[in-house]
Amino acid sequence: MAVIGIDLGTTNSLASYWKDNAVQFIHDEKGTVLFPSVVGYTQEGFLVGSAAKKRQLTHAQDTIASFKCFMGTAKEYVLGGKLYTPMELSAMVLEQIKKNAEYFLKEPIEETIITVPAYFNDKQRSDTKKAAQIAGLRVERLINEPSAAALAYWMNSGPEDKTLLIFDFGGGTLDLSYVECFDNVIEIVAVAGDNHLGGNDIDKAILNYFCSENELELEMMSIEEVAILSKMAEEAKCALASKSEVCIELEVGGKLCRIALDEEILFTICMPLFAKIKQLFLHLLEDAASRVSRIDDLVMVGGSSKLGIVKRFLCELLGKEPIVLGDTDRVVAMGAGMYAGIRQRGETIKDMLLTDVCPFTLGIGVIERFVRDQNILSPMIERNSTLPASCKKRFVTSYDFQKEILVKIYQGEEYYVQDNVFLGEVLIEVVPKPAGQAWIDVQFTYDINGILHVLVINELGEKKQVLLANQSLSEEELVKYTKQMEKIMLPPILQPENQKILACFLEWYETSTGIRREQIAQKIGWFTAGLNSGRKKTVKETIDMATMWLNTIEKNKEMQEELLFDGELKEEEDI
Repeated sequence: MAVIGIDLGTTNSLASYWKDNAVQFIHDEKGTVLFPSVVGYTQEGFLVGSAAKKRQLTHAQDTIASFKCFMGTAKEYVLGGKLYTPMELSAMVLEQIKKNAEYFLKEPIEETIITVPAYFNDKQRSDTKKAAQIAGLRVERLINEPSAAALAYWMNSGPEDKTLLIFDFGGGTLDLSYVECFDNVIEIVAVAGDNHLGGNDIDKAILNYFCSENELELEMMSIEEVAILSKMAEEAKCALASKSEVCIELEVGGKLCRIALDEEILFTICMPLFAKIKQLFLHLLEDAASRVSRIDDLVMVGGSSKLGIVKRFLCELLGKEPIVLGDTDRVVAMGAGMYAGIRQRGETIKDMLLTDVCPFTLGIGVIERFVRDQNILSPMIERNSTLPASCKKRFVTSYDFQKEILVKIYQGEEYYVQDNVFLGEVLIEVVPKPAGQAWIDVQFTYDINGILHVLVINELGEKKQVLLANQSLSEEELVKYTKQMEKIMLPPILQPENQKILACFLEWYETSTGIRREQIAQKIGWFTAGLNSGRKKTVKETIDMATMWLNTIEKNKEMQEELLFDGELKEEEDI
């Protein structure tokens, strides 16, 4: 049975697999690799993919596209007189991809790796997995699209230590990732993005420019006219790659309207979009505690990143020439196929390690000191923490003789809890005492599969816990993941091998004085900070450097002992 990777895209989707130490793409019966993420309806039934896209202009009311942008929301679409969610429409696309893959590979699909935008929240990831389940696919793991792109980069460029900035600009989403590659490890350090910013917005900018130049009201145009104009805008945008100027002409309400479009005009009308992208870059670099000069390569991913105005903007912003890995439409699917190979223990890539980060802060609701009728978010695991991650904090009661505490769990960056995504809750009893005297310990542990374990312990040692997953888990899986979480709960600084290193530093400190003792104290602080950094590269470098120092100290210590001993012997001989 096969393991495949699927890039479930806003505009197009692709499927891939690992064979003969390389990624292979799955095509349909017509030999087509790109599968349009479009669903249509006819009296005979549903159309999915190319067949639906062909009818989009002539049957706009019966065709739905770009629904991935609204995954995880309450938005609904009408097809054939019935309502469908983005999740259900995505399931139709995935079901057809599954059929294509099984026809192509001549075997059942055992497991699927699906890529998602790095900035998808828990609800969006959950709906993606549910869509796969409806389609009859078992999803062991979702991986972020920029993470998949980093894998593809590594496969193409070789295992050289580098710092990357992945710019993933698709039809409906934008993802930015700061990535460090070292020792067969691809570490995602920080992510930023916008799930409603993509190539479609450039089409809309052209459409709005067309309307403003021809004094038209978009709301007054028919659905068919808007569909045709949108298609012409997309074609004009792409045509500028090979032409200096293109024209768009369309008869609207009996009036022939037209515009001339060149790259300079397109660059100007897209400036509001570029301003948003610039802010995302600043946000990413701040979270990564880095700067542009530390980035080795800027890697372009996604169909919209091919546009000349996008490359021009990035060159002006970052002062770097971007790297394009072949067909940008296929890069994410290439990485997904490579990860499928890692899952199958492919010989050349079985030792690869792909880390990820928490895209949004996870926390609990606590009472605001000054406005007690509103709860605020108390962060537990901050956004861009390297996964797996664990954090433990103590909280106290708010009222006199409180008998229980309800721990409500949220995901998001907003100050007030009601503006964040509610994930679940845990109720635990406490000893009735004056306010602030009874306490509970809350521990969050979040793994790379998007599973959150919340453990709450009161002062009597009683425990309550909950496992929150963006997928349905069986009882057997619940037990398995709970045991795995117990291992993650132990941070690097408390792991036995690192405690031995710390003990050596402390012993060295105890036997030293003066300047040497001050130097050792600095090293102890440096070692502790490095292990608590949450970044795999930093942790590894810290352990390697500390081990080297301790080995040097041990050698110097042996040499000093020999000198002292030899000196004592000589003195005795002289006597």
